[in-house]
Amino acid sequence: MEDNKYPENYFEHYIFSFSSTSQTLDKTGFENLARLYIDIEGSDTFSELIKEIQLIKENDDWSYFEEVARNFEIKDLSNDKLKEMAEVAIKVSIDMNY
Repeated sequence: MEDNKYPENYFEHYIFSFSSTSQTLDKTGFENLARLYIDIEGSDTFSELIKEIQLIKENDDWSYFEEVARNFEIKDLSNDKLKEMAEVAIKVSIDMNY
């Protein structure tokens, strides 16, 4: 069902990006991830990621993405950490006017 809700898989890709960048599971690591993601993927893609995060928040689909993190074998990326990761991305987008 979620595949239809999030066909572009921006947040899934963002989670995978986290796993491949050796960032820490805290605000600083999530800020670094957001800035690195913008540098690599570009501001348009980051804007689409933020839109998808807003939809995930509205749908309260964090448990789906917790499963995604487990499938990527990312330890300790719980619902709370996913929400924090998303909130930091939103804050970075606001700070950078995306």
